[in-house]
Amino acid sequence: MLTINRSDQESPLHPTENGLALSSAQSTFWLDLLELNHLLKNNQDQNYWQLSAELILRYTLVKAGSLWLFRTHTSVPEISVQVGAFDPIWLSRIRRWEIALRSYSSDEFQSTRSDDVELGLGRRDEDQPIIHMRLRMDGILLGGISLIFPADALPANQNYDELIGFIHLILDGGLRARQLAITRQRLEQMSLIAQVSQSLNSTLDLETVLRDTTEMSAMTLHAQAATLFVVDERNRELIFYMPTGAAGGLLRERRIPQNQGVAGWTSVNRKSIIVNDVNRDARFTSHVDDSTGFKTRNILCVPLMVQGRLVGVLEVLNKENEEDFTEEDKNWLEKMGSQAAIALENARLYQNLRNEQERIIKAQEEVRHQLARDLHDGPAQILSLIIMNVDVARRLLARERYETVRSELDLLEDLGRQANRELRTLLFELRPIILESRGLVPALHFYHEQLSNMISSQFHLELTDLPFTLKAKVANNIFSILQEAITNIRKHANAQNIWIRLWIDESFLWFESEDDGRGFDVNLLKHSYDDRGSFGLLNMHERSEMMNGQLIVQSPSPRLGCGTLVQGKIPLADVR
Repeated sequence: MLTINRSDQESPLHPTENGLALSSAQSTFWLDLLELNHLLKNNQDQNYWQLSAELILRYTLVKAGSLWLFRTHTSVPEISVQVGAFDPIWLSRIRRWEIALRSYSSDEFQSTRSDDVELGLGRRDEDQPIIHMRLRMDGILLGGISLIFPADALPANQNYDELIGFIHLILDGGLRARQLAITRQRLEQMSLIAQVSQSLNSTLDLETVLRDTTEMSAMTLHAQAATLFVVDERNRELIFYMPTGAAGGLLRERRIPQNQGVAGWTSVNRKSIIVNDVNRDARFTSHVDDSTGFKTRNILCVPLMVQGRLVGVLEVLNKENEEDFTEEDKNWLEKMGSQAAIALENARLYQNLRNEQERIIKAQEEVRHQLARDLHDGPAQILSLIIMNVDVARRLLARERYETVRSELDLLEDLGRQANRELRTLLFELRPIILESRGLVPALHFYHEQLSNMISSQFHLELTDLPFTLKAKVANNIFSILQEAITNIRKHANAQNIWIRLWIDESFLWFESEDDGRGFDVNLLKHSYDDRGSFGLLNMHERSEMMNGQLIVQSPSPRLGCGTLVQGKIPLADVR
């Protein structure tokens, strides 16, 4: 902020009707204007505005004046210049008007014929006349000037236009240069945003997008650190990704609740926020600072939105040189955030697609391995046994032991039937044709019949006939979830009983599997997918979500105190 204070003895010239007293030495006035122009060209802002205010006093009957210009952009400083002999009461009244000017409210002051001039007579015991004038350039409010006249020299209302013209004759060069600097800076920012957008959208690598977003944000806004949070909707958490600064390595992929801290407030409210003193803001939490040693002073935080959906939160911390974040900073980060959100979503979709492709390949490999194991342990073993028994029967025939051959043939028939059942079950599990032709309930009955002859567990069906036809996609997904659950029970649970249930109520279609086996640690399994190379439980959850449903896996089952309960529900509106 540039603040200039000066108290000079004014030297007004002779008054005229309109309150102006121009010197007869016109050359002196024009030399003064040339001096102003020289200061402006040489970027001597402090001297320029000081001399401008002095010239207004020199060539008018003003006793004292106060010039004040907003900091409308980070590229221009706030200007505050006072010239003349000031009474503290005048300064107080002028400050009230400047505050009202910043908030675009002037109820306390008397309007005049001019839209840019107000007469500040103030309260009844404050009779010193002050004229307050708004300073605009191209319709944009840049600040204001307050002029204190002697009581007997206040310009008449009809002469304000001449006063305004004279003020602008003195100040317009500086105001235009100031507005030009703002425009130039904004053009540079727009160019930078275009470069950022091009950079972010030049790659679909998620790690690169996250890193570039945080680094560009911190660098452009001259901040010590930046953090991009990715939203985990399922767990309602924010995940630290690619934090810059000294604490970056400690924070990477750390999780916080979605409603915690300033980032959490932005996430919940979907609004940008500036906190320039974190110690005075209840929304700030010091947990991260305490764990990393990083000292947060101020924060600028914006939501990352794509088509009305929150995908992340971007924040920058601690503007350099002890400065505050400004509205201009917020506007810039919001523009950058909109580009980053699109790039982030594209990269995430691409990453999800790649992960899905990898998971499909792993699932296919797992199915092939499982099919090979099932064929080897089931039908292949039986066929080997059949071949051996055929050789035995041939030898018995050669010895004419016909009764024994008959019993061997009976055994061969039983083995053939068993192999046929196991092959049919494998084919059914690979593609249950009855599911496509007759629906979910008949397919579950058929599956029950197939398995009942193959497993030692008691298989119980509790199915309600549905009064409507399920969508083919819904029927396939429910069957696959129950099939995966039963396969897990057969492999791992050592259960005596298995239950499969299906029913409806007023709002949902319910389905579940339950067993009384030994169960498993659900949380441990969720966190060991990559190590195990198996995605059965994850696939079950994803199939449920594809139907807008919900799947809950509990082990032990709360009903039995052992085993596992897999329970799913789907809104009726989504099943038919």
